[in-house]
Amino acid sequence: MSKKRRTSPSKKAVSKPSSNVPQSKLKRFSLFCLKASLVFILALGLYVIYLDSKVRKTFEGQRWHVPVQVYGEIETFAQGNFLNLSELRTNLTLLGYQKVKTVFEPGQFAMSESRIIIYRRSFDFGSGLEQPVRITIDVEDNQVSQVYLEDSPAFVVRLEPKLIARIVPDNKEDRVIAPLQTVPERLIDTLLLVEDRDFYFHKGVAPLAIVRALFANLAAGRTVQGGSTLTQQLVKNMYLTREKTLTRKANEALMALILEYRYSKDQLLEAYINEVYLGQHYANGIYGFGLAAKFYFGKTIDQLSPAQMATLIGQIKGPSYYDPWRYPERATKRRDLILRMMAENNLINHVEYQHAVESPLSVRKTRRLSQQDYPAYIQQVKRELADILSPQLQQSGIRIFTGFSPSIQKNAEQAVAKRLSLFAKDGEQALQSAMIVTDSYSGQVRAIVGGKETQYAGFNRALNAARPIGSLIKPIVYAGALEQYESYQLGSILNDEAITLTSDAGKTWQPKNYDGEFRGRVSLLDALVYSLNVPTVNLGMEISLDRVANLLHILGYDEDVRHNPSMLLGAIDMTPWQVNQIYLPLSDHGRYQRAHTIEKVLSAQGETLYQYDHPKEQRLSLQASYLIDYSLQQVTERGSARSLKWRLPEQTLAGKTGTTNEQRDSWFVGYDNRHLVTTWVGRDDNKATSHTGSSGALVVFAEFMKQQGVVPLQRTAPDGVAMMRFENTTGNAVTDYCADTRQYPAIVAGIVVSEQCQQPRGKINTWLGRLFGDDE
Repeated sequence: MSKKRRTSPSKKAVSKPSSNVPQSKLKRFSLFCLKASLVFILALGLYVIYLDSKVRKTFEGQRWHVPVQVYGEIETFAQGNFLNLSELRTNLTLLGYQKVKTVFEPGQFAMSESRIIIYRRSFDFGSGLEQPVRITIDVEDNQVSQVYLEDSPAFVVRLEPKLIARIVPDNKEDRVIAPLQTVPERLIDTLLLVEDRDFYFHKGVAPLAIVRALFANLAAGRTVQGGSTLTQQLVKNMYLTREKTLTRKANEALMALILEYRYSKDQLLEAYINEVYLGQHYANGIYGFGLAAKFYFGKTIDQLSPAQMATLIGQIKGPSYYDPWRYPERATKRRDLILRMMAENNLINHVEYQHAVESPLSVRKTRRLSQQDYPAYIQQVKRELADILSPQLQQSGIRIFTGFSPSIQKNAEQAVAKRLSLFAKDGEQALQSAMIVTDSYSGQVRAIVGGKETQYAGFNRALNAARPIGSLIKPIVYAGALEQYESYQLGSILNDEAITLTSDAGKTWQPKNYDGEFRGRVSLLDALVYSLNVPTVNLGMEISLDRVANLLHILGYDEDVRHNPSMLLGAIDMTPWQVNQIYLPLSDHGRYQRAHTIEKVLSAQGETLYQYDHPKEQRLSLQASYLIDYSLQQVTERGSARSLKWRLPEQTLAGKTGTTNEQRDSWFVGYDNRHLVTTWVGRDDNKATSHTGSSGALVVFAEFMKQQGVVPLQRTAPDGVAMMRFENTTGNAVTDYCADTRQYPAIVAGIVVSEQCQQPRGKINTWLGRLFGDDE
């Protein structure tokens, strides 16, 4: 009987494994992958949310710390306005406009003797960006006769101002923001052609471009082509570092996709144009085409030629490698390559291409980028800004509009430079000068010169050099007397004899006239015209020192005045700015207004943060003001400033010279029917010079007016002022019956005509008297 073989369970398990085991492992692995994928997707989602928040915070917030932008005067033209076409032409040239025969694109102008046509560029005057427009101005006898917008008559037209400075914030980041509407289409088209021709079609990342660049680089054996889209470049510039890692590339791609999802193509293109890195200015980077145009060429972005556009776009590939100052051959080769691409794609014609490739790089002579072309003027802007806005309101991107005139500033700088150079040839190398030019009617300061080194942001003599003002004080003394018209008129008689004044401390003072002579008795008018010291002291003491000091404050001097007799001859230290202020009402019929540079301040969003709006105040009567005007005209006709008669022939001006002890300071303040000009000449070490007010400061003033052009002073006697006859010996108002008389304008309300004469007309029986009469 046979036995059955028995198989143990263990052997059975080994020899016949179960099919459920691998299925279980696969299931567990799949479950793990699913969970890992869910975790990865969740983590990626959270990371994308984080990146999205980061992208939006920067892109929608304060994207850049934009410097405070300071603009010059917004020139407006309306029928009846005064207009000097030569001055306007200079301003247009300084604004970068090109004179052409036929105007056909923004940035051009054409002119004849009676008409100027300007194709104004786009500009945001405060109510949104205005598109380019053609304006026409007809001129007749230096007056606007008609203005047009395009071909339609208009009430008023205006010209965009010059950007005169960028006040860089504490972080030292400098930018010139260029809205997309202001960027030339040719520059945009070339940029997209070179950097990302599929920009308007991809979604932020272009895989085919990456593959194409990879093969091109492998074939060349080096990096010759980039695969990054313009959006990826924007991400790299705006958000990431320049390290070359897979993590950074992944972040770059994700953020590019987010940007494309969140914002329009035009928004991204505008951001790129203002963010792209284009060079290095010492420790500071050059970001954006707006600043790069100024850095490389000293131009605004809309003034660039095709060759200059190509040069800037060429910098994107490697600003240090293609640095035009260090490696001009490389920069030229890169520029010419881009120009060829422009020609092949019909962005420039053959003639433009030939001209462009044959032209030099035309970069600025030095890479040093001046932050301020007009430091003396900008210093006063900063002073006013500190008073106008709190530091919190002086945020990034505010725009300041001033009364600055580029052409007037240029004329002032040239006048100072020319005359100081001539003085130096005569052995006066240490002389310095300051000048302030102000619109007499608006109070807007048009120009400031702080010294002979006009581009040097050092000691500003116009604002900070406090020096004795000498005889400049005299018109204020005489104005104080003429306000008391019942006691004083221009024909009143003043004593011009030796006097001695004793102070409470027992000190004596014996004032003398400049020539050392005494005339006995002189009219009030002649005492001012010839700048006589002794009659002025007598007059000032009669009306009181308090009255003179008070009138100084009324006219705008805001510091304390020591009440001593020497103040009557200008023993008061003032800066040219302070002198300019007290003369401003004298040049505008006695109406007070504050001299100022800032007219308006706008926030980055266009909100008006400040607007100059201070009504004028009549602080000196119209009648007394007219008599001072008349007297200061006589100063330029026959007095201490009479050299203006041949320096500026056939012109009507008013002004006053000033000279201090040992001729340490030479002053002249003059005005025509448009501008008040305050001029000082002297030495920083306060040593004596060889110049009086008439041989120093007046000469600089005349040089400026010769270049600027004089608008002859026109003054009409106000109500209450008439020509009256005064007796030379007594100063009494008399009738025509009296001899030895002279006619003066007078405030009639204060006149009591005397019937008594020292010498009746009938007493003169000489044949000479009968022939010529007895009037002066």
